[in-house]
Amino acid sequence: MLYLMINEAARCLEEGVVDDPGAIDIAMIMGTGFPAYRGGLLRYADSIGVDKVVHELGRLRDKFQSPRFEPCPYLLNLKNKNETFYSHRQ
Repeated sequence: MLYLMINEAARCLEEGVVDDPGAIDIAMIMGTGFPAYRGGLLRYADSIGVDKVVHELGRLRDKFQSPRFEPCPYLLNLKNKNETFYSHRQ
């Protein structure tokens, strides 16, 4: 479920719904109770690696034959450029 949440957060950045990963992180901490010690959802994604998130989403997409696990273009772009959510915004 975390990988799906990361993918949806990346879509929010991609579509301009939110313009800063920090806003998503604070919203996840304050609004959903995401563990603050992880720094937020996107800090967590950066810590495990965008490439791992993309890999696992692809694995789940193939396993369940479901497009809901398809990594969004924003996430793929970060992976291809070897960037993180936070390095990409600096």
